[in-house]
Amino acid sequence: MEKDREVRGEQMTLADRIDLLFRTVHPAGGKPYSLEYVASGIEKITGEKISANAIWKLRKGKSANPTKKTIEGLAGFFGVPPSYFFDEAPERAGEELRLLAAMRDGRGARLRSFLDLSPAGQEMVAELIAYAAHMEQGKDDTSDQKDTE
Repeated sequence: MEKDREVRGEQMTLADRIDLLFRTVHPAGGKPYSLEYVASGIEKITGEKISANAIWKLRKGKSANPTKKTIEGLAGFFGVPPSYFFDEAPERAGEELRLLAAMRDGRGARLRSFLDLSPAGQEMVAELIAYAAHMEQGKDDTSDQKDTE
């Protein structure tokens, strides 16, 4: 759903955004959350009961008018701001979701220590990451440049 719209440059719908949360944010090392589990989590957050079927309808685009409490519950459950559901440019949010998902499971455990580094250390690590990403994309245009002086 969301990927097709993103490729065509179309705006993501509420259903696309909810589906992206389900596909991206998982419990540590586990499978995606079930509709029932999310419904229970929303009830704990908001104090209001919501059915798994109501969440399914929102995820599939069969319903597009959730209550404010439902949006707050979804946001709280998945760890995103409520504005995620209405932002005009959610592409960055999608990237941040993937990073958040990596941080929540074992893939990002080492990245947590990044915050313990000094600003200079963080800058050094950021440069290494940028260089590694550049290399993996096959854009190694660096060469041994020797001073000719």
